[in-house]
Amino acid sequence: MKTQIKYRTTDPRIQEEVEHFIAEWNAGTPVFEVKTSGSTGTPKKIMLKREQLIASAKRTIDFFQLKPGNTALLGISPATIGGKMMIVRALVGDLTLIVTEPSGYPTEALLEGEVLDFCPMVPLQLKHLLKYAPNDFRQVKTILIGGSPLSSDLEKALQEVHQRCFVGFGMTETVSHIAIRKLGTPHYLALEGVSFNTENDQLMITDALLDIENLKTTDTVRLIDSQTFEWLGRADFAINSGGIKIHPEQLEKDLSQLISGPFFIASEPDDTFGEICIIVLDETAQSPVMEVIQTHCKQHIGPYAFPKKAYKSAIIYNPGGKINRLQTLQQLGIR
Repeated sequence: MKTQIKYRTTDPRIQEEVEHFIAEWNAGTPVFEVKTSGSTGTPKKIMLKREQLIASAKRTIDFFQLKPGNTALLGISPATIGGKMMIVRALVGDLTLIVTEPSGYPTEALLEGEVLDFCPMVPLQLKHLLKYAPNDFRQVKTILIGGSPLSSDLEKALQEVHQRCFVGFGMTETVSHIAIRKLGTPHYLALEGVSFNTENDQLMITDALLDIENLKTTDTVRLIDSQTFEWLGRADFAINSGGIKIHPEQLEKDLSQLISGPFFIASEPDDTFGEICIIVLDETAQSPVMEVIQTHCKQHIGPYAFPKKAYKSAIIYNPGGKINRLQTLQQLGIR
C-alpha cells in the first residue's frame, strides 16, 4: 500500500509547501533545513540528516503501532518540525495523510464517519474542539499533543472525553519528540534508544538512533531515572526575583484554573529585586483582580511566587501555535 496525500485545504501555500517537501524527499535529498520555533528568541536554522528523520518517524510509528493505510491528519504548519515529521511518517509508514490548513478546528477537514488513527494537535486546537466540537473526538483514535504546555484544566477536561491522549517532549534538534507522557500521569518516558541525565537540574539527552550525545536543553526537570523525568519548566524562562527562583510554567498551570483565555508569566527588570514577576493577559482573557491572583499563587506555589504587575496585550503566536513570549514582551516595550 502506498502513501496517499489528501488535500482538504483552501490555502494553496499549504499544498505547495507539502508538495515541495515531498519532491525533495523523493529526490533523495540527504539533509533538510528546519528552523527552531523562535518562542524564546530569534529562530535558528538546524540541519537534519535524512537518516535522522527516518529513524524518528519509524520510532513514532512503532510506539503508536501505526500500520500501512492508517489515516493521519496534518492540521499544523508544514513549516514546523512537527508538520514536516507528519509528512515523513506518512511517507515512511505508507499512511494516508489528510492535509488541511492550521486552524482552531482541524477536524473540520474530516468527512462524515471518517476516522483518524493518529492526530497531532496543539493545546489551542484542543481547547477549541472541547468548546465548539466535542463530538469530533469520537473520530480520532490517538491524539499527540505538542507545541506548548497544557494547563491543568485542559488536561483534566481532555481526560474526560478521550482515553488515548499523549504529550510529546522534544525540540527541533531532536527531530520532534523523544519522550512521551500519557495524559494524567506526571512522568515522561524515553522512547527507544533515548536516555537522560542532568546538569544543574537541566535535562541532557542522549539518543543512539539519532546520533545525539549529551544534548543540553534549557528544560528544568526532576530526573527519576535514565528513562524517566518530570518536567518542571524552562530554565531560560526562570525568574530570579530577589534571590527567589520562580518557574513561570508552574504559575501558569495553576492560574489556568482562575483565568479564562490566553496569558503567560514573565519578568521585567527591577532596581530593587533585579527582576519581578509579571502576568501578561491577552486582550480577550477574563481574569479576576490582581489581589485574587496573588493570593492564589501565595497559597498554592509559595509566599514569594506571584506576579507583581499585570499587562494586557494581543498575544503573538509562532506558526506552531506556541506563544511567542519575546515578541509579545517587545510589543509591550518590556524587552
